[in-house]
Amino acid sequence: MPKKQRNQDKKQRRALQKRTKRKRQLARRRSQEKVGVNPRRLLKAAREFPIEGAWAQRKWQEEGVARVVVARSQHNDKILFGEYLVDYLCLGIKNSSYASDVSREGFLNEVIPFLYMGEPPLDIDVNLAHEIVWGAVEYAQRIGFDPPRDFQESSRILEPADALPRSGSMKFGHMGAPLYRPFANDNQAAIIGKLIEVVGLGNFYYVPNGDIPEDVMELMEIEGEEEASDPAIWTPGLQQGGGVDAQSGLWFPGQQTQPAPEGDSSEQPLIWTPGRS
Repeated sequence: MPKKQRNQDKKQRRALQKRTKRKRQLARRRSQEKVGVNPRRLLKAAREFPIEGAWAQRKWQEEGVARVVVARSQHNDKILFGEYLVDYLCLGIKNSSYASDVSREGFLNEVIPFLYMGEPPLDIDVNLAHEIVWGAVEYAQRIGFDPPRDFQESSRILEPADALPRSGSMKFGHMGAPLYRPFANDNQAAIIGKLIEVVGLGNFYYVPNGDIPEDVMELMEIEGEEEASDPAIWTPGLQQGGGVDAQSGLWFPGQQTQPAPEGDSSEQPLIWTPGRS
């Protein structure tokens, strides 16, 4: 084959390869437009997107737990957001999740109502949202509790822990000590054991949610219905000047309970649990 012909064939093959590559790239872009960009790829670039807003449930400061949502605007006008359930009294991040390529309308009209159970949330300052989340993470780690693995990914939607200024007004724990209220499916004995190991028995509060598991009673040296000598459990008989906060339902030392009517000799349960007055 003449040299000139061979060169022409090479040029044609290169041109064909270029056209094929362009077609594949175009097909990939069209596919991504239809099914959405790979969420993990978006997550790696999340901090390049501007923050759209931040939210928390109403009365979060009274509940001991904040459901914080931070959203960013993608380049295609869709939303990338992270959701964080924050126990700022003790355990830090209980769980977190994220989603990408959500339409703005779907985020506002479907996602937010779902996350906040139909109750309109509060718009909160982005700095405050970061202070709640990162502050709770740091507090929990100091007392032995690391965030769950899924937080490593969802935290990329947030700015880095030291990137935004903190007001210092956000307080963690209660009155300088961890306050543990069990969540559903908690291994209470493991959590109480960690608190005893790190801060010591008597240096944290425990608010039972219903009956106290036997293994927890053993750890905290509680014997049946007898009074415990350790003040780690909030009880009407052991916490002087304590009472149930009417707004949050938490037992807070320093709040006054209503005195029992004269002549009323009925015994009050030693351990206060949510729902009792």
